[in-house]
Amino acid sequence: RKKVEMEKTRVAQELQTFIDTANAPIFGIDHNGMVNEWNNKSVEITGYSKEEVMGKSLVDVYISEDFRESVKSVFDDALDGKGTANFEFPIFTVDQRRIEILLNATTRCNVKGEAIGVLGVGQDITERKKVEMEKTRVAQELQTFIDTAN
Repeated sequence: RKKVEMEKTRVAQELQTFIDTANAPIFGIDHNGMVNEWNNKSVEITGYSKEEVMGKSLVDVYISEDFRESVKSVFDDALDGKGTANFEFPIFTVDQRRIEILLNATTRCNVKGEAIGVLGVGQDITERKKVEMEKTRVAQELQTFIDTAN
C-alpha cells in the first residue's frame, strides 16, 4: 500500500514538472474561475509571476473586456465536460502588450471523475497573427493598385 502511495506521489511530481517546464503556456482554473496553475512559459509570455496570478480570476483580471464572455463560455463548457480546441483570444501582459493565444481547454477531474476545474494549454500566435494581417494588407494594396491601373 505504501509503495502504491509513493508511486502516485512520484507520478504527480513528474506531471507537475512536465507542466512547469513545458514549452507552451499552461494554466489551470478551479470551478470558480480562479487560477490554480500557471507554468513557467505563462510567466515568460505574460510577465506575471505565479504568485501574482494564483487565486485571482483569470477572466476578470487578465482577459480584455471584449473577450471575457467568450473565454468564460469556453471555460464553462470545459467544466461541463466539453473541451474546446483551437480557441483564439488575447491576454494582456504585465506591461499591457496584447498577446494572442491559441488555446485548448480540457476538463480537470478529481479521482471520482467529477469536474473540478479547467486545464488550458496554449500557444503564443502573436507573430503569426501579425504576419497574417500584413499579408492581407499587402494583398488589399495590390488589388487597389491593379484596380486603379485599369
